[in-house]
Amino acid sequence: MMAGADVERIERALSDEDPEARRLAVQKLPLVRGADGARLLVRALGDADWRVRKEAAVAAPLHEARDHIVSYLLDALDDKQNIGLRNAAVEALITIGPDAVTGAIDALARLDADGRKLAVEVLGGIPDSRGVIPLARALDDTDPNVRAAAAEALGQAGLSSEETRMQATRELTRCLSNDDVMVKLAALEALTRLDARLPWSLYEPLVQHPLLRRQAVAAASRSREETALLALVEATGDRSMTIAREALISLGGWLLTESVGTEQLARVRRAIRASERAVGFVRRCAKDRSDSARPYALLALGLIRDPADLAIIAEALSDEELDEQAALALDIFGREATAPLTEMLPRASEHTRALLLSLLPRLDPEPDASLLVMLREALDDPSVDVALAAIKGLATSGDASDLGRMISLTNHFDVRVAKASVLALRALTAMHPGPARMLLRGLAPDGEHVTAGCAMVAALAGVADGALPDVEFVRRALSNPDPRARRVAVESLATLGGEEAKSAVVFALADEEREVRIAAVRALGRLGHGEPLVALIGSSDDRDVIAATLRALAEADPHQGLLSARPLVRSPDAAIACAAVEAIRGSVGALRDDVLFDALEHSDSEVVKLALAELSRSSDARALARLGTCLDHPSWEVRRLASELLGHSKAPAAKELLRTRLEREKEPIVRGALTLALSLRPPPGSEED
Repeated sequence: MMAGADVERIERALSDEDPEARRLAVQKLPLVRGADGARLLVRALGDADWRVRKEAAVAAPLHEARDHIVSYLLDALDDKQNIGLRNAAVEALITIGPDAVTGAIDALARLDADGRKLAVEVLGGIPDSRGVIPLARALDDTDPNVRAAAAEALGQAGLSSEETRMQATRELTRCLSNDDVMVKLAALEALTRLDARLPWSLYEPLVQHPLLRRQAVAAASRSREETALLALVEATGDRSMTIAREALISLGGWLLTESVGTEQLARVRRAIRASERAVGFVRRCAKDRSDSARPYALLALGLIRDPADLAIIAEALSDEELDEQAALALDIFGREATAPLTEMLPRASEHTRALLLSLLPRLDPEPDASLLVMLREALDDPSVDVALAAIKGLATSGDASDLGRMISLTNHFDVRVAKASVLALRALTAMHPGPARMLLRGLAPDGEHVTAGCAMVAALAGVADGALPDVEFVRRALSNPDPRARRVAVESLATLGGEEAKSAVVFALADEEREVRIAAVRALGRLGHGEPLVALIGSSDDRDVIAATLRALAEADPHQGLLSARPLVRSPDAAIACAAVEAIRGSVGALRDDVLFDALEHSDSEVVKLALAELSRSSDARALARLGTCLDHPSWEVRRLASELLGHSKAPAAKELLRTRLEREKEPIVRGALTLALSLRPPPGSEED
């Protein structure tokens, strides 16, 4: 506690002519306890300089005497002279959080209209279930400003839980039939914040009101009814550019996030095509590179389904910020886009050609011969991106004749093409197992296409036709001089499974190529064979191999993974220690927590932070205590993370740990985290308290 002389010095500094001196004095106010601290804080909140008031609002929740502070601030809401003080008091009460809710509710019952409006703002700024009922009552206040503020505040207060969100939604819904237009407007905006999904019939009468039309149209995007979607279509042709743009964005958002049925989509398509104004507006927005609605306009072009618009959509494919929406627009357009887009391919840019080649097979699951010809020709394109797109397209649309093409490409000089070809070959093998088996007979484990053979064997293992996979082919491929072939062989053995595959993969742990060894480690994890992995951890000095082994062992044998990770969380190599912590992510129980406790002692703060994040998932009382210990860690980054994690804890002791540290913390960033963490804790009287 500060001595009386120190308090007097702060009080004198608050009268200094220099606003900066006053602001610096405010920073010391949390050290002044009791009524003196509260009195001086309120004085600072009424300062003529906004920076001083802002500093005081930040300092309010740091004060130890919360009851004094809240009492003074609530009295300030009734101050008729100092408007700056009243506004700063609102901000400070909101910053204090749940401790201010009860007082604000009481103030709402006793203050005049201006004061009640401020109390409503406080309750709206603190999402808390206790504030919903008083705010609901304020919807019937005699003062129109209080009523409108209460409707607005419910949009925030209702976010505290799903139950309060539903309660706030019910109260706001009845406001839609209120005679007060401003209350209706505030209710519409609040329902938007609550993401309320109400029947369109509640909003439809408001569409024709000039002040409410924009919000009512926005509400249509949250309704699942076809009439609401049709209302958005109509509003897209509105004479008001603002309403038309918001309707277009809502319509595009619907198409982007909702699964619209085929028949419903057809009816909406007819409706928008019937509006010349809507179609024209959509096209203008889709062409305007500076229009924020452009991504949504592209989706609407897909809905309109006019071949003349495909050039606009295709051009957008070349824009990295729009290619996702453009691709979805083509999905909405449907297979009717296939023929026009196929004609565009020869003239398109390299990037657009690659995207179209990957998209066209998706638009038409049964592509015509001309598209297949283009896909096959594109395999030899000098652009790797175009070749990759063709490979992916043939993986879904190709026939048995494309098996041979993919086999050849598995030896391509570009690693990306080779890997994509292996994946495509697996897909085509599963679709055409008979022809694939015939081709496989012509391949040898020591031949040039051994990689292709291993991929085909793995794919055939998943075909339910009674034929046994050729495990021997893959096992013999492990002796191939090409490391890529050996790696694919190891990956294929992991898919095949069985004791023979396990023993073969163990053999690959001694491969001269590091890439093959790591593939073998991962394969043993998938095969659930942990014993060789334990031995490898003790014998390897390669950090990447050790990290991969720890993760694989955690997959194969979680308990053994914990035992193996425990000594390594203290490794002086931070990368290995981090890998050990990551390897036990899927584990639970006291042993897991013990390993994480060891990791908290590491000298590298990154290891400690990773262990902290994992430990926060535990409900063990010991875990909470160790989180609290990290509030005193030498690294401010660790202290900040510990503060954030404790802020989300439901344990009653977390609050005291945070407050105790706040009294001693000097680092501003950590103090901010502690303050925020305290504001996030459950309110008094809740189940968690």
